[in-house]
Amino acid sequence: MKIMLNCFVLILFFITSAHAVSIDDLTKTVVFLRQQSTKMMSVDGKSAELYYHYPDSKEYKPIIETLLGTGFLINYNGRDYLVTAKHVAKGLSATGEIIINLTDGKTTILTFQALSQTNIIKGAHWFHHPKLDISIHPMAYSNVVDAISIPESLFPKKDKDVKLLTPAYVVGFPMGLGVLDKLSPVAKEAKLASRLTSIAYPDIPSDLHFYLLDQALSQGYSGAPVFYIEDIPTGATLHLLGVQSSALSDQTGGKMSVVVPISYVWDIFESPEFQTYIKALKLNK
Repeated sequence: MKIMLNCFVLILFFITSAHAVSIDDLTKTVVFLRQQSTKMMSVDGKSAELYYHYPDSKEYKPIIETLLGTGFLINYNGRDYLVTAKHVAKGLSATGEIIINLTDGKTTILTFQALSQTNIIKGAHWFHHPKLDISIHPMAYSNVVDAISIPESLFPKKDKDVKLLTPAYVVGFPMGLGVLDKLSPVAKEAKLASRLTSIAYPDIPSDLHFYLLDQALSQGYSGAPVFYIEDIPTGATLHLLGVQSSALSDQTGGKMSVVVPISYVWDIFESPEFQTYIKALKLNK
């Protein structure tokens, strides 16, 4: 769907009480990310596009690859941002698509190129965490788009000390499911296999901490939000735990999932690069 990006609104998902929020409420904050491009291969040390043609035809057609991923929308300081895993973000070019589920049950599509040219977030681009698999991108919508975002109250700077085997809920688009006639995120229940922990793996800084889930997740869940529900005397409270990142495995077939705590998004918000961008937006108003 093409939409005019002339007049914009930022929609904050107001919550009157924590226990009023459910996983169903938050599925509309989850977006589908898609990048289509011509398949490439190395020929004589140079990148070359791959094409095919049928024996009875002289027409050559490009072989198209599609990158699929999940992201979600959060609201910080009155503005909306797309959050996903950094390895997903780096696979998306200017033509990459963000498919958003609207409150009326319809969907709309934005491209990163369109976002970068939008006056209210002029020059928008990816902001990556320097060490972790998490990235954000400024978002803006036309006045015909009614999108829901997760408020700051659900992603505090301090991580929760979760109990072992607490149920966790990952919401995204595994194997490209839930994206045909209607955008319908697929939920997966796992259990927290660890409290905050460091990981002794190559390329993973030992001074950083993660949550582990007790099972690996399907391709397409990368970048998805991970929630958990805390039972307290006054009721059940929903928390945004983090971003689905990757899977760990060994030669015995054992697999676990790595979740980047959502608190690390604050490193990006408070970074000099991001603050410079925000100041430039205010000056250009």
